[in-house]
Amino acid sequence: MRPVANRLQRHVQIVRHVAQILDTDKTAAQVKRALRRHLNRLEQQAPRRGRGAQTGHFVDHLVKLANSHWSGLFHAYEHPDIPRTSNGIEGFFGSSKHSVRSTTGRASTAGGKLESSGEIVIRAQALTQILPKAELERHLDAVPDAAFLAGKRELLRIRAPARERRSIQRQLEPFLERAVTAWLAG
Repeated sequence: MRPVANRLQRHVQIVRHVAQILDTDKTAAQVKRALRRHLNRLEQQAPRRGRGAQTGHFVDHLVKLANSHWSGLFHAYEHPDIPRTSNGIEGFFGSSKHSVRSTTGRASTAGGKLESSGEIVIRAQALTQILPKAELERHLDAVPDAAFLAGKRELLRIRAPARERRSIQRQLEPFLERAVTAWLAG
């Protein structure tokens, strides 16, 4: 049992050191260099045989994860409005859900606009948080009426499948009757 606890302690120390590298106010380029140097050093020093081999596997997995997400890991260092942690991201989504609930007057976001057109809602919410109100109004005033109407039609098109699913759930028997009738006729 003691060897497992020691190994777990080593692995936690490795993750904490990576977290220290990422928890900084440095530029994206500086963080990339520091993390790459650290990961390279970990790979070189990782034990490959014996009891330490599992730590070597852990390091390999960590490096593989970092490499697979490398292109998206450093945007938060270039753009201060992007949260760096999952807590920050969850906080943003929580405030977005709160905003949608208060705007729509619904107690829940389930089955609503976030499900049917969440990407649009989240982008709009992000803009309201990072742009001053006057600039946001200037952007909205600059949208031609035809473009606004086309956007509204697109939003309705995107929302249609979710709306249909909700109406089917509310009135399942008539839907099934129509489906059986259509199937028997066809």
